[in-house]
Amino acid sequence: MPNSTHAMVALDLGSSVTTVAIGERHDYGNLHILGLGQAPSAGVEHGQISHVARAAEAIRQALDQAEASAGREILSVGLAIAGAHLQSMNNRGAVAMPSSGDPIRDADLIRAIDSGRVVTINPADTLLHAIPRYYVVDSERRSFDPRGQHAQRLDVSMHLVTASLSAIQNAAHCLQIAGVDIELIAAKPVVAGERAVRGNEKEYGALVVGLGAGTTTLTAYEDGAISHTSCLPVGGGHITRDLSVGLHCTAEEAEVIKRAHGYAIPQLVPHDAAQIDLRGFSPASDSVGSVTPFYVSEIIQARLIEVISMIRNQVTEHQLQQALAGGIVLTGGGAILPDVDVLFSKALNTPARIAQVGDLYGLTDKLRHPDALSVVGMLDWMLESSNTVESNSGGGWRSRASGGGSVFSSLASGVSNFARAFSTSQ
Repeated sequence: MPNSTHAMVALDLGSSVTTVAIGERHDYGNLHILGLGQAPSAGVEHGQISHVARAAEAIRQALDQAEASAGREILSVGLAIAGAHLQSMNNRGAVAMPSSGDPIRDADLIRAIDSGRVVTINPADTLLHAIPRYYVVDSERRSFDPRGQHAQRLDVSMHLVTASLSAIQNAAHCLQIAGVDIELIAAKPVVAGERAVRGNEKEYGALVVGLGAGTTTLTAYEDGAISHTSCLPVGGGHITRDLSVGLHCTAEEAEVIKRAHGYAIPQLVPHDAAQIDLRGFSPASDSVGSVTPFYVSEIIQARLIEVISMIRNQVTEHQLQQALAGGIVLTGGGAILPDVDVLFSKALNTPARIAQVGDLYGLTDKLRHPDALSVVGMLDWMLESSNTVESNSGGGWRSRASGGGSVFSSLASGVSNFARAFSTSQ
């Protein structure tokens, strides 16, 4: 058995499914899943807590399953969150180098990063991520890792992601009720995007679109670094609601029909596709009618076109044309819909592909689909952070509640830099 890092626990608090994964990384880089738990989400809407007790119970169910499968107790987790409250901006920091003539060191990177974090944000928000995008040496040489170079001045371009403090407090309270502490909090678009992109996509440009149940997230990469993070308050749950209304059936039946018979493009529905029997609002009846898969897909496509229109507006507003031109990478449960990549490609006139989770080992059966990228990406983020926090060598930073106090009490006290994560490696 190869050597491995200590195990981490990631929790994806989704609007449809709550997932807990326990994993560790071996010396040669493989991510090994030791435990997994999933439970239908309750009390979560559009990525945010709407009912504390129900959300806490769903979290506890997922934790129990993960503990049973791994044979170990879970004391703390890393939490991946979404929601329209997530916002991002890019900022620049700069520091003068000492006159001693020493080359750039880790401490100089930290000083530059700290200067780039200084921005004015809404008092109701907190800084969730401060991610160095790239450095500029003496205002002329761009570098992703300037350590060892000599300079008079060091600049850094930062990507800052903010989140609603109350949304984080609500999530922390649910975890406290469920009996676990929070080790780290990260934005789903950030952690899923890091796992979804591959090869030179960061350099050429890529727009990662997370089609979740309650939200649609966007993560843009340009010139080798993250450039935009946002979250739209529309997702697969809206498609289910549209089908429920259009087919005059329950939401439960509409969800089953969407998963079993839905297509993103009606014209690509197989010509020999059978009629779909409906129970409507009379579950005791065998059938109250039928509908064609073509009509089902027309309803699905209409909502997807609306989502694509909102994405196009974001691209225009935030000048993400380079990321869009590089191609779309689709994650989330909505990416499972047949031909959804074709629809996005044609509508946005750019290449599109479905994201792959990548190499995993262990309990991976339920983590092979694009909706698992958030929890797997969260594990990646935590393991990378844990390896570099003391050395400041660029993997990331984590912040824990000090003095052994509860995470919730720390957040309630207004600790604005709780759960920040830096990443200087690209």
